[in-house]
Amino acid sequence: MAPTVSVILPVYNQEPYLAETIESVLGQSFTDFELLILDDGSKDGSADIIRRYAATDARIHAFFEPNAGRCEATNKLLAKAVGTWCALLDADDVMLPERLARQVAFHEANPEVDASSCHCYYINHKGNTLGTQRYPFIKNVAECRRVAATGEFVQCAMTGLMVSRAVFEKTGGLRSKFWPCDDFEIFNRLIAEGYILVIIQEALMKYRIHESAITVRNPFHTFDMIGYTMHCLNSRRKLQPEITFEEFMRIRQAEPWLTRFNRKRFNYSQIFFRNAGFSIMSKNYLNFLWQASTATALSPGYMLTKVRNLARA
Repeated sequence: MAPTVSVILPVYNQEPYLAETIESVLGQSFTDFELLILDDGSKDGSADIIRRYAATDARIHAFFEPNAGRCEATNKLLAKAVGTWCALLDADDVMLPERLARQVAFHEANPEVDASSCHCYYINHKGNTLGTQRYPFIKNVAECRRVAATGEFVQCAMTGLMVSRAVFEKTGGLRSKFWPCDDFEIFNRLIAEGYILVIIQEALMKYRIHESAITVRNPFHTFDMIGYTMHCLNSRRKLQPEITFEEFMRIRQAEPWLTRFNRKRFNYSQIFFRNAGFSIMSKNYLNFLWQASTATALSPGYMLTKVRNLARA
C-alpha cells in the first residue's frame, strides 16, 4: 500500500545539518511515510550522508542529479511521490517529533483543507532555540476564503508545508522564475486557484537561520523578486499576461526618484527590523536597540504595523 505521507527533501550542500534533518524525519511518531531525498548536485559530503541513511531504512528513496535548483529538485521529487499528502522540508531544518502526526490528524479532521503549514522555532547554526516564527493569520477555512476574496497576500513556512499531492500536481508545482520567492508564489497561487490553505497555530518545525541564506546575503534582490512575484499574481487576477523579471525591473527603474528612494528606505527598514529580531533572540540587547531605532526612523509606519502584528501573535 502507498504511504499516507511523502516527505519531500531536496538537498544542496547541507552537510553540517543534513544528518539531524533526516533523523528528525525518521524519529516521527507518525511512521506511515516515505522519505524522498534528491541530492541536487551537492559539492560537499551531503550525497554520502544520504547514501548512508538510505542503506539503513527502506522508507528512504534517494536520488542524485546535477544541480538544477530548489524548485526543479522539489518538482522532481513530487513527481516520484505516491503518498496522499506531501510534507515539504528544507535540508537544514528539523521536524518536531509530532509534526506529521499533528498535520495528518488536522487534515483528517478538516477534509476541505488542501494544504497546511505551522509556526516554527528559530534555531541558529548550533541548533540553539532563539525564538518563535509566528503566522497569526489564515487560522481557519473562513479566513482563507476571505483572503481569496479580498486578494490579500499571505506568507507561511514552506518548510512546514503539507499539501495534497493531487492538488500540488494540478497547480503545476514550484516555478523557478520566482526563486527565491517561489514559496510565496505557490502559497498565493493555491489560494487564488480556490484551494484552502490553513496555518496550524502551533510550532511543529525548527527553522534554521544562518548567513548563507540568500535572503540574508542578497536581501535587495529578494525584495525585488517579491515585488515581481506580487506583480505577476496581480496580473493573473486581472487575466493579464505575466511579464519577465527584466521587464519588471525596467519599469521600476523608470519610476520617479522619490518613489525609488521611498522603496529603498522601506527595504532598509525591513532589514534593520529583521536584524533587530535576531539580536533580541540572541540576547544582544544593545545591538537590538540601535537596529530597532534605525528601522523606526526609516519607516515608522512599517514598525508600527509589525509591533501590532507581534502583539496579536
